Amino acid sequence: MERFKVTGEELRNFYNGNVDLSRVFTDIENDLRSTNQVVCRYVVNGLEISEADEKRFGTVSLEQVETLEYLTENSRDLMGTVLKGWIEALPELIQQTENLSKRMRAQGLSGLLKSIHDLVQNCEFLIDSVMSLKGLMGDQFLVTSPVDWMKAEAESKRTVLEALNALENKDFVLLADVLEYDLNNVLQMWFEHLQFLERSINGEYTGPTIQSNTTGSNSLGRKRIAN
Repeated sequence: MERFKVTGEELRNFYNGNVDLSRVFTDIENDLRSTNQVVCRYVVNGLEISEADEKRFGTVSLEQVETLEYLTENSRDLMGTVLKGWIEALPELIQQTENLSKRMRAQGLSGLLKSIHDLVQNCEFLIDSVMSLKGLMGDQFLVTSPVDWMKAEAESKRTVLEALNALENKDFVLLADVLEYDLNNVLQMWFEHLQFLERSINGEYTGPTIQSNTTGSNSLGRKRIAN
């Protein structure tokens, strides 16, 4: 992981005026993409901001910026870590889904609400993670994947929503069906897809080459200053 720092004055001089930080964030990320790097964290005026806060801080003008720091990581390394974690976790998640559906058929929702909520949250987290991977790799790999990415994405969102609605309505029969059939099918699709992606980034796939989505370098890269 690398750390870079630039002052507000340098940024204002670079942009020849005052712009919002959202423009700076976008330029930095586009510049880094050309070298397979991604931003892991921004620090504005010494304050570390979360990914959730980036949109809010994006409206801050450069006039208010004294320093901007950002930590970067190689996108391939980051993808490899995320893929390995989910590939190891998904079989357990699939088994947990099957067990919960069987228990619901036997005892209804009694004593299972927390486990069901945790399962749904884990599935939502999985969807967010794989959407992030899609952003890192770009769309070039979609046509070569043995799994229909768009179908898996749509089915994931539909299934989670259906599970939440069944849970809200306390319809344990429908919820058990959704978990046993729909959700398990979605999790299996992602398991196969992530295994394929791991083989691809490790150079073990013999089909068409998959490359990260890259753009030309922005001259802002010359303004990056290592601590």
